Amino acid sequence: MAAPDPHPTRSVTSPAPRAERPTLSARVTAIGPGVIVSGDVSAAEHLIVEGEVEGTIVLPDHGVAISGSGQVRGDVCARTVTVLGRVDGTVTASALIELRASAVVTGRLSAPLLSMEEGARFRGHVDPTRADAALAVARHRLAPATDPDPVDT
Repeated sequence: MAAPDPHPTRSVTSPAPRAERPTLSARVTAIGPGVIVSGDVSAAEHLIVEGEVEGTIVLPDHGVAISGSGQVRGDVCARTVTVLGRVDGTVTASALIELRASAVVTGRLSAPLLSMEEGARFRGHVDPTRADAALAVARHRLAPATDPDPVDT
């Protein structure tokens, strides 16, 4: 009888190569939990508010998320708005407004789609028809000013 091999051989096959994960080109800016912003905020990327904003947030082509610790006293205008914290003002989105269970919102909501989780608190008005007009005005205000009739010097 032959002695068992102390180092048996196993055939191992390598797993099929994984497809590369797509890289996200979207960038995100955050207003941290210890930051208080007084004034208007605009950006060419997504925004997470963990601190406080007293003023207007305008990101017509991007998303805004107000975290559980975030507070906004003013208007928010974006493609999508997700609220977990507190907002006192008008929230306008061209695509979707989400009020998560911890959200406390007082004011006006305007978006074609509204999602409100059980537990979210909202006091105000909902108007799904004014989102497009409000976003058009926001884009216009963000456009760089150009002089239509420059004076030659």
